[in-house]
Amino acid sequence: MRVTVLEDALNTEPFIPFDIVVDGKMIRVAHPEQLLLNRSKTVAVVVPDDHIHIVDIGHVSSLTLRRRRKNGRKAA
Repeated sequence: MRVTVLEDALNTEPFIPFDIVVDGKMIRVAHPEQLLLNRSKTVAVVVPDDHIHIVDIGHVSSLTLRRRRKNGRKAA
């Protein structure tokens, strides 16, 4: 994964929640303030239960945007 892909997802206006997939595990980013990005190698994601995932960007296998439905509700 290139850091620019994460930056683009983070800076989308309006923000669209997304999932980061690392080693088969999904980390949900529901708000841009959950993610801290180090341009060189790492990303830190704070999840609702106050755990912090620190991930090497090279281990991120994909990023999936969580689009909203037309009725305004989040798509699963």
